[in-house]
Amino acid sequence: MRQRNIGSLKDGDETAVISLFTDFEVVLGPVGAAKCLHLLAPDFFPLWDRAIAEAYGVCLGPRGKNGKKYHGFMETTRTHVLRLQKERKGKRHLVKAVDEFNYCRYTLGVI
Repeated sequence: MRQRNIGSLKDGDETAVISLFTDFEVVLGPVGAAKCLHLLAPDFFPLWDRAIAEAYGVCLGPRGKNGKKYHGFMETTRTHVLRLQKERKGKRHLVKAVDEFNYCRYTLGVI
């Protein structure tokens, strides 16, 4: 998944994403898992924290139980990125741009 971008996310990826996220989440928690996956594949795995997840209507559960929720968040982020691609032709790292917006708005509350 390192070479992929979030725009290539498809229904067939759900099981693999959930499994991979869960493996990381059991050790690192839901925020740490997203951070590590983002570092490994920054154009495919979006970042979140508890405030961002909550703003998107995701109530994080116990460790090891949030893989499906993260996959749903990926689908939402994919929608945002595809919309941004139309406006920002040729721009890269749109997953990070969405994260920066989310962080400023929902975590810091400055937007």
